Amino acid sequence: MTLSTDQLTLRCDCSTCVEAMPSCDGCDLPTESALPSDDHGDVCVTCAKSIGLYPCAECPTLIADGDTCNVHSAPQPDSFVCGDCRSCRTGETSFHATDGRELCGICVEAYHQCDGCSLFDEYSTAAENSDITQTFCYPCGRDHGYYECRSCESLINHGDYCATHIDNAAYDSIHSYDFKPEPIFHGIGPRYLGMELEINVPRGELASCVDDATEALGELGYLKEDGSIARGFELVTHPMSYRWALDSFPWQLLSDLHAKGCTGDGIGLHVHISRAAFADSFHIYRWMKFVYRNASDVQRLARRYSSYAAFDDRERVLVKETCKGERIPPRTLAINTQPEDTLELRVFASSLDAGEVQAALAFADASVGYTRDLTISDLAQRGAWNWNSFTQWLLTRPKYSPLTRELESLACAC
Repeated sequence: MTLSTDQLTLRCDCSTCVEAMPSCDGCDLPTESALPSDDHGDVCVTCAKSIGLYPCAECPTLIADGDTCNVHSAPQPDSFVCGDCRSCRTGETSFHATDGRELCGICVEAYHQCDGCSLFDEYSTAAENSDITQTFCYPCGRDHGYYECRSCESLINHGDYCATHIDNAAYDSIHSYDFKPEPIFHGIGPRYLGMELEINVPRGELASCVDDATEALGELGYLKEDGSIARGFELVTHPMSYRWALDSFPWQLLSDLHAKGCTGDGIGLHVHISRAAFADSFHIYRWMKFVYRNASDVQRLARRYSSYAAFDDRERVLVKETCKGERIPPRTLAINTQPEDTLELRVFASSLDAGEVQAALAFADASVGYTRDLTISDLAQRGAWNWNSFTQWLLTRPKYSPLTRELESLACAC
């Protein structure tokens, strides 16, 4: 139910009444408020606003901003009362939106009246269950026990998807959080990297983005649920060598997902490094010490400061005990040592920028290579723990150019 802008009464939506309404010349849908325009025929309020036309302050004739009506010579006023249109010179705004704005009788037609609070909201939607269909603004929907379908804005009271999307086969491609298939190795090891890229997907685009991701990944990876993602998925790859990843990962997929409105805002990118990539426990010790000692530089590169990827001074001190297997630190540290076959570098912010993701893989691979053969003399006399020593080492290894480019970009941004 919405209000008629002509009679300001509840409109009947039965087929008889709908057929009796005039049609908008813009969208061809029935409307009770078809307004005349010079070039576009009789159009509804929504179509009028989309083409930059507004009702005259004295009559329903549509005019462009700054023009005057052919019948009434008075110009448009400098200020208007209604939060949406430019015709409410008299201040007759009897309808209230959920965000506090006042609406006139013309603009309110484009809104929905919430069955919970009786206010008007542009984005209210029907709430579905087996017994009743109501229209709520989202706050009232939540108060009544509803939540959004993971694919669209429909409110539901059970499951993950509304009736329209529940049977969509694409959702079978998003596996549960604990899904762990047998790994498929790509490239030449033993230094393999596994990427977990968390992705936010906009409302209404989940099925399309799932299809794009699964088609592009093929056997290289799969999608999983993750509790930190409100709507979206975690893109997980099978183990890849760094060079194979640069050459063969479907990087265009990231641009395609970004074009559909996907983001990495507020979520993470994790890189698993195979334990077989390390020469021995002393190598793991040197690598972990290097990462923890350079926390500020690593976090700047990672674009993330998060309690889910924490740099803890106590953990830095206890790295030796961790490497000996004498203790098991929490998984939410910068380096998660709990996986049996990998070490998980959790520090990076998620991104759909291919250069930033490549830089994350490059740092994971390069830092392991850099710390592999460090000697006590390197550490004590030549400052090998220092970030500058690492960046100078990178300059002699062109294969890590995604990382050096990202470091140069960060330096220029200072």
